[in-house]
Amino acid sequence: MSEITSEPPLTGVRVVHVGSHLGNYLAKLLMDLGADVVRVDILSVNPDQVSPFFRVGQRTACPERLEAELAGADLLITSGGPAELDRLGLTPGRLRERFPRLVHVALSPYGQDGPYADRPASDLTLLAAGGLLYLAGDPDRAPVRPVGEQSAIVTDLHAAVGALIALLVAEESGAGQLVDVSAQEAVTHSLENAAQYYDLEGVVRCRTGSTSAEAANGLFECADGWVYLVAGIGGSPLGWPGLVEWLEAEGVDGAAALRAERWQDQRWRRTAPAIAEFRELFQAFTRNRSKADLYEDGQRHGVSLAPVSTPEDLLANPQLRARRFFRTVQVDEEPVVVPGPPYRFDGMALGPR
Repeated sequence: MSEITSEPPLTGVRVVHVGSHLGNYLAKLLMDLGADVVRVDILSVNPDQVSPFFRVGQRTACPERLEAELAGADLLITSGGPAELDRLGLTPGRLRERFPRLVHVALSPYGQDGPYADRPASDLTLLAAGGLLYLAGDPDRAPVRPVGEQSAIVTDLHAAVGALIALLVAEESGAGQLVDVSAQEAVTHSLENAAQYYDLEGVVRCRTGSTSAEAANGLFECADGWVYLVAGIGGSPLGWPGLVEWLEAEGVDGAAALRAERWQDQRWRRTAPAIAEFRELFQAFTRNRSKADLYEDGQRHGVSLAPVSTPEDLLANPQLRARRFFRTVQVDEEPVVVPGPPYRFDGMALGPR
């Protein structure tokens, strides 16, 4: 590790967190950057939605202390639509009058205005409203909800960007502002290239499961799990030369046939026969090899192939271990291994304290 030479970038920034599961990860991200975070629990929260992981290093204050905490705060995190904020006395207009320097990050299912502003929502309904469920799962079955509160995580990631920009503006101008973050919009903004497919090709992406819309893409079984291969996008064989060279070097039966002109044809690569032919050939190659070996060999040949990691794989990952990504912290007086911050600066000690 490098020598600690400076304080984290948000040292001295005070954050008040008033909210439900929306905002938990945002509070952690800010705290990992050095902010002093205090939770004021004035909402009834589903305990299943609040992992102790999110509370590590945060202070707590009783509801009666809210006004005093806001008076000394730089940033406030709330969750809920306009009716909920009005009930709590935390509407943007009221806060602006009383605390003009305060940055208010208002997280809610559908934003602070519009016909759905006060509509109740859950992780499942937000994933559906944002479009993610339309892409998740097998095409012949119902959509599959990703594990955990993923709509909250992606909302908080978007909010973190807005919060940091607003803090910079407040530091320069002395004026706070409202950062209005809609969970539905955050989910929609995270649909990878689904919007671009429709915009550029008129194609509505759907659920594909472990299959793929073109050859040399998708999940493939290996000796100890699965790997995901991407050797083409939009019908263009981007990583095809390296893939063919790799398979030929390994003596895979039929690899030389992949040099035929038809495999450079976008229309052929997207046909069911092409997809099935490649899958049979490549699956025979991967089935008796470990995902770690496949990943390393793929890297050497310039092939985009990634292991599908289990939690145990991640804990043992050499790169994550070398970077000390996982940390051991005390939760209820017990040592617990948790993920560290998703960023690292030389000379700074970041992460849970």
